[in-house]
Amino acid sequence: MEFTTLLWIISIMPIAMLLFFISYLKLPSYLSAILSLGLAGFLALTVFEMQPAQMAISAGKGGMLSLYVILIIAGAVILFNIVNRAGGFDSMKIYINNLGGDRTLKLLGLSWAFSSFIQGITGFGVPVAIVGAMLAGIGYKPIIALTTVLIGHSWAISFGSMGSSFYALQLVTGLEPVRLGTVMALLFFLPIFTTGLFTVHVYGGLKAVKKEIKYVLPISLAMGAMMVFAAWMGFPHIGSLLAGLTGSGLFLAILILRTGERAELPGNVMSLKAALFPYIMLIGAVLLAQLPPIAAFLPGWELALSFPGFTTGLGFEVSPEAEFSPIGFFTHPFFFLVLSSAAGLIFYRLRGHLNSKAWKNILAESYSRANTSILTVFLLMILASLMNDSGMVYTFARGMAGFSGAFFPVISPIIGILGAFLTGSNTSSNVLFGAFQIDAATLLDHSPYMIASTQSIGGSLGSAIAPAKILMGTAIVGLEGVEGDIVKKCLGYTLISGLLVGLVVLILLQL
Repeated sequence: MEFTTLLWIISIMPIAMLLFFISYLKLPSYLSAILSLGLAGFLALTVFEMQPAQMAISAGKGGMLSLYVILIIAGAVILFNIVNRAGGFDSMKIYINNLGGDRTLKLLGLSWAFSSFIQGITGFGVPVAIVGAMLAGIGYKPIIALTTVLIGHSWAISFGSMGSSFYALQLVTGLEPVRLGTVMALLFFLPIFTTGLFTVHVYGGLKAVKKEIKYVLPISLAMGAMMVFAAWMGFPHIGSLLAGLTGSGLFLAILILRTGERAELPGNVMSLKAALFPYIMLIGAVLLAQLPPIAAFLPGWELALSFPGFTTGLGFEVSPEAEFSPIGFFTHPFFFLVLSSAAGLIFYRLRGHLNSKAWKNILAESYSRANTSILTVFLLMILASLMNDSGMVYTFARGMAGFSGAFFPVISPIIGILGAFLTGSNTSSNVLFGAFQIDAATLLDHSPYMIASTQSIGGSLGSAIAPAKILMGTAIVGLEGVEGDIVKKCLGYTLISGLLVGLVVLILLQL
C-alpha cells in the first residue's frame, strides 16, 4: 500500500472527529462513536477502497472483539452490585473509618492501595465514587480526597476491571498475552512507585514524601511483584486485584502495628470477612483453575468465528483469521465472575443480607450502570477494526513514526494519556491507538511488546485526568465548579509518570 501525506491526513479524521466530539462538543461517548464510525465507514468505502463485503467482515471481527470485553464489564458490574446491595462496602467503610493511626498513612493506604483493589474488581469510576466519598466522610478535604484517589489508583487500571483494558489491547494488537502482560507488569513498577509518592505529595508536600517513602518503596515492590506474578502465570485479569489486596493488607498491618488498635464493627453490620467473601471466592476460583489437574478437567469449549482475508482496492492486505478472538466457556473471566457472583448471592441470602427478590434489583442496577459503556465499547471495537482493516491505522502509524523518529517511545505513553483523557477510558484508548502503536513500533523496528505496554500504561495514568471520572467524583462529594482545579492538580503528576516510563523504555530499547 502506497503512503501519501494526503492519505495520512485523511486517516486521522475519524479519530480527530471522535476526540473533538467528546472533548469540545461534549457529546455522549456512544453518539460520538456512532458519528465517527459513520465517517470511518465512508472513508473506508470511498478513499481506502474497501468493498461492502470487506467492511462487513471487519465489522464482524469488531463485534467479536467487543463481546470478549463486554462479558467482563457485565460480570464485574453484577458482582460489585451484589456486594454493594448486601452492604459489603458499607462494612468496609465503617471498618476503615474506625481504624486509628497516622492520617497521611491512612490516606495513602486508601487512595493508593485500597482504591486499586476496588479497581481490580470493577473499575468504571467506582474507586473514585467509593474511596473518594469515604475519605471525605472521615474528614479529609473533598478536593484532596478526589485528587489523591484519581492519582493513586491510576496505576491499577490496565489490569483492573477484571483485565478489560488489557484484553482489549491484546485483542487489538494480536500480541501473545502472557508475554505482553509480563512486559507491561514489569514496566508498571515505576508508575506504581511514582503514583504512591505523588499521592503523599498532594496531601503533605515534600515533607510528607520524605516521611512516608520508607513505606511507599517496599509496598510498591510488593504490589508490583504481585502484578508480575499474575501476568506471568497467565491470569492478568486479577493482577490489580491481587496487587491492591496485597497493598491494602500491608497498610492495615502497618496501621495496627503502629497504633496497637484494631477496628471494631458494630453488631448490626456484616463482618469484614463476609464483605470480602465473593472476592475471596473469585481469587480462589481463578487460582484453582490454573492447577493442571483442574485445568485438564475443565472442557475446552470455545466460542469463536473464522473470517476470510482480503485485499483492499489500495492494496492493503488483511490476513484470514481462523477462530478469531476465541471465548473459552471455562477460561474467560466471565466464567469466574459468574461463579463468584452466584456464591455471593447465595451466601448473602442465607445470611439475611439480601432478600429473595434482590437479584431483580441487582440486574436492573447493573444494566443501568453498564449499558452505555457496553454500547460504546461495541461501537469503538467496530471502529477500531474497520480503521485497522482498511489501512487507516497503518497509514496513521507510518506518518507518526516518520514525524517522531527515534523518540517515538517517549511519545507513546503520551498518546495513551491523551486517549484516556478524551474518551474517559483506558479500554477505549487501547482500542483506538493499540494497533497504531504496534504499526509504529514495526516501522521503527522497536519491540511491539514494549510499545504496546507504554500505550496501556499511558492510558492507565491518563484516567486520573479524565473529565468523566472527575465529574462523577465532584458530584458524589458535593463539589461544584472545581473540575478544572482537579485537572490542574493531577495533570503534572500524570505527565511526569508517563514521560518517565517513556524515557525508561527508550533507554531499554537502546541497550
